[in-house]
Amino acid sequence: MKNKMKMLALAPIAALLLSSCVSQTFMLTDNPVGNKKGVAKLKFFAKDKDITLEAAARKGGITKISIVETRVTYFILPFVKTTVWGE
Repeated sequence: MKNKMKMLALAPIAALLLSSCVSQTFMLTDNPVGNKKGVAKLKFFAKDKDITLEAAARKGGITKISIVETRVTYFILPFVKTTVWGE
């Protein structure tokens, strides 16, 4: 019984230690930096799982992309966010 309680207490701590990874990617173009920003996020239970540059630009009303940021955070499941800046 004590071993099971220890395992139950240590499981959330182990999950937090194993899932704290963040990675970022930046891409730049020669286009001037605009004042518009578009964001596309990955939502696991949504039907639309489109996190492409095109989806982020469409959501922000951007036709010329200047800066792209892709951020992946692992907290048991991966959370992906694509951000686009431009005109």
